[in-house]
Amino acid sequence: MEQPYQRMRMPGHWFDELASGGGSPEALGFLVTAERNRRLILLAEVLDRVEERPGALAGLEAASTAWRLITETVGERPMAVEELLLSPQVGCWAAHLLRRLHGSADGPPLWVDAGYLLAVCLTARALAGLDADLRVPVRDGAVALPTLGLVRLQPAGSGPRFTMATARLRGARLSLTQVGGHAATVTVAPLSERETPGWLPLRRLGPTTWLDDVDPYRDLAEPIAPTRLAEPEVRAWRRLYERAATIPRPAPPAPGRLRVADIRRIVPWTGASPRPRAGVLSATTGDAFGSMVVSRPPDGLALAEAMVHEFQHSKLGALLHLFPLLDDDRAEIHYAPWRPDPRHLTGLLHGAYAFVGVAGFWRDRMSEPSVVRADIAAFQFALHRAQTGKAVRGLRASNRLTPAGRRLVDGLAGTLRGWRDEPVAPAIVARAAAATVSHAVEWRLRHLRCPDEETAALAAGSRSGAYAARIAAEPAPWADDRLDLYRDPPRTPATPDELLAAGDPLAATAGYADRLRHAPDDPHALAGWLLATTTLHPHRRRLLRRPERFRAALTATGSTPGTPEMDDVADWLCAP
Repeated sequence: MEQPYQRMRMPGHWFDELASGGGSPEALGFLVTAERNRRLILLAEVLDRVEERPGALAGLEAASTAWRLITETVGERPMAVEELLLSPQVGCWAAHLLRRLHGSADGPPLWVDAGYLLAVCLTARALAGLDADLRVPVRDGAVALPTLGLVRLQPAGSGPRFTMATARLRGARLSLTQVGGHAATVTVAPLSERETPGWLPLRRLGPTTWLDDVDPYRDLAEPIAPTRLAEPEVRAWRRLYERAATIPRPAPPAPGRLRVADIRRIVPWTGASPRPRAGVLSATTGDAFGSMVVSRPPDGLALAEAMVHEFQHSKLGALLHLFPLLDDDRAEIHYAPWRPDPRHLTGLLHGAYAFVGVAGFWRDRMSEPSVVRADIAAFQFALHRAQTGKAVRGLRASNRLTPAGRRLVDGLAGTLRGWRDEPVAPAIVARAAAATVSHAVEWRLRHLRCPDEETAALAAGSRSGAYAARIAAEPAPWADDRLDLYRDPPRTPATPDELLAAGDPLAATAGYADRLRHAPDDPHALAGWLLATTTLHPHRRRLLRRPERFRAALTATGSTPGTPEMDDVADWLCAP
């Protein structure tokens, strides 16, 4: 930290390593250094903006005082302060506070958010073994010390939501007294990992990875309250992490491989799911390199996959901090093969980059039958290879990529080309391709509508004309129910979905037709019917390119879903 930041220039071969979806330790080290420089720039901006706002820190210390104490601490224990400033907790806080100061985020009283700077200062002094006397903000009766834990002054909800406390740090002992309150002084050992009534230490999953359930800046955007996990839950997370840490290969560097030491923080997902999705829920933010929010997975394999997935997002987020990769108008109109909703171009790029890593993760697992069934690993690899290829082709067709962005996307395309001839059983490849098409067809039926002029032309008996479909109003959330069936087809299929995945399209067609007679507007049943009928009648496969046109033709011709009239309309649209 002798220099505030350094001018950087990434060697081209490191960029190309990252563009492939992988990255050597040297390339990843460059990203970490870049994130360090960005973090210092953000902190300098925080100090400038806070000092420009009279009262931003209320009755707390001046921002310049806090920063002076931090810089003094660097001389005593520079690496400890370096790790603190690079921590996900400090990254999320700095970015959130700047958004607040620029009017694009909300939160508690401004002095509470801004006052976290004093908690950073207090933590730095504690890590270096130096004394300090400061005033710090108190949220719901507690003071968070980033990377260390939470001091509980009084039970949440038993006093004012936001107040202040005087902090007296002497060596390994920290005493906090609430200003103007009736709570007794609480004294804790902030470097101790032993929990006491007033001290909730941040717990670890491994030597470099926190399990963060207390820091207010552990979520993706705005601060949230502590949600302390019970000990049995913590033990379950540790077992999962220990298993997950043995699965990804760290070297040689390639997409899907991971050094577990790069995962700095895992935050248990405690909120409601934003959308129905099978498996593990996970997310990350570019403000916290190496951090992720994850729902507790069923096993170590699922956690390992989530870690690979989210670290890919961290890598791309760091690249986006360095290079303008695309000119995104933020219009949510793009199809992402992994999601139920339309995405903007940046989201599509993030998905493609993440799932190249996921595909590589499953490619490695195909040779590890002791970890997962070989056919399941092969299906997952073939599925993500096909889906990511579809997304990459969409990105390459865009005119909004910068030269650096096109170089990155070309790198992803090169990785996928290199995997094209990987030996996967034809039956598994076919099921993965069917799952890819299934998702795309249902997505189009749920999100796209033919324009009025095209519907009018169909009603007039014309099959000519090419029109661009439009994104419809926001539909109800949906989950891809057929995916799990394609992955592992049932031995005794009964439902139309099961029959389709098991390879009985004739029975599946009849089942979907019956559903459509009772629910003519059901997009899942209509998608299933199209998938089944195009398997039986290959000349109808052109319907899968624009299934919304087939639905519009049914409406325009007054045909009844679930009856032989559907076959008539299908053959009419597909006639030479």
